[in-house]
Amino acid sequence: MVDQQTTLIAIAMMALIVYLTRVTGYFIGLQLRHIRGIQPVLEALPGCAFMAILAPAVRQGSLSEIVAMACVILIMWRSNNVVIATGTGMAVLLFGGPWLDAN
Repeated sequence: MVDQQTTLIAIAMMALIVYLTRVTGYFIGLQLRHIRGIQPVLEALPGCAFMAILAPAVRQGSLSEIVAMACVILIMWRSNNVVIATGTGMAVLLFGGPWLDAN
């Protein structure tokens, strides 16, 4: 059995690594903005990183999670509104989950 101190140390180390990754990325991004042609890459990068995290989770997910992700992608593609897309995805999971995942 894992003790509480080891768990807290692991959580603190993960938080530190995530923080350092974000801060380092921010400072590198500030330096790269001056290079011509890199701006579109920097603008698309957060979405790409987000999809790199979500795509494997959805692939292993239930039917409601796959439908919710499809709704989010479709709404983002058509409206480019993060709030509406995320809200719709959460609504599909909340209200559609019991019916879509029922066996």
